[in-house]
Amino acid sequence: MSQIKNFLFAVLISTVPVSYVIAEANSGNSPKSLTDLFRPYWSYTAFWAIPSIDKINPRLAIKINSEGKIIGRSRCYEIERLEQRRIFNPLAKMVNEQLHRVACKSMKLAIKNLDDLPIYETLLPGEEILLRFNFSRGIVSSSKKMFEPIQVQETSESSG
Repeated sequence: MSQIKNFLFAVLISTVPVSYVIAEANSGNSPKSLTDLFRPYWSYTAFWAIPSIDKINPRLAIKINSEGKIIGRSRCYEIERLEQRRIFNPLAKMVNEQLHRVACKSMKLAIKNLDDLPIYETLLPGEEILLRFNFSRGIVSSSKKMFEPIQVQETSESSG
């Protein structure tokens, strides 16, 4: 009986390092996170000289299928919301608008080099994935967001 225990113990001890080596070899080929996936294509370090870069976290809205493949074009969420507001109020402003526009171009260049993302979500018709880019730390994160149209405030016209 003790020989069987010794044999099973030896098999267990010898398979653990082998499985670790196999797991390491497989994980080396695939990125571990969105940040690792975007880093080779995203020039976030070029923005570090800008004093207010830590005050913005621009988001990129995309549609993906259930396998993580990107469907359609990407949109800069904050810029698109500003342009929608400007339809109703041509004087609408956004803090650091030009910085958001430049950051948007950088994010779009980065995602143009990728075909799929490690996000496996089934999206409903009104849902999309928002990728949040932190330019001061070089981190990319994601969240699911329902499309929300701009709410137009009613203006009351006084009749005199």
